[in-house]
Amino acid sequence: MSDWDDPYDGDEQHDPITLSPQVQDVFDYAVTPPDVVSAIAAFLVGLRETLETGRHPGHAEAIPGLAGAFLAPLARDLGLVQYHATETPYGPGFYVARIVRTDDYPESF
Repeated sequence: MSDWDDPYDGDEQHDPITLSPQVQDVFDYAVTPPDVVSAIAAFLVGLRETLETGRHPGHAEAIPGLAGAFLAPLARDLGLVQYHATETPYGPGFYVARIVRTDDYPESF
């Protein structure tokens, strides 16, 4: 671990943020543009801050009819992220379910 004060300093299996397989695939740098990867990384940093403050990332909206589910825009309007507030054996956490990129649907987004 580095010298900076990271609120999460455990091993990966106890990480309070879990990524779905679809979200993990987005981090394939050969396929995903760098600006999208950086926007997703910024969103994940925001989720870590949420664990400290209890406030969801800016402009996040609850998804009606889906308890604990939220939808938030990526930086620079590059897409949307669906995530779910969860409880882990170690406290609150998040499951990042999917990312919809605007360039996946250029005609209808």
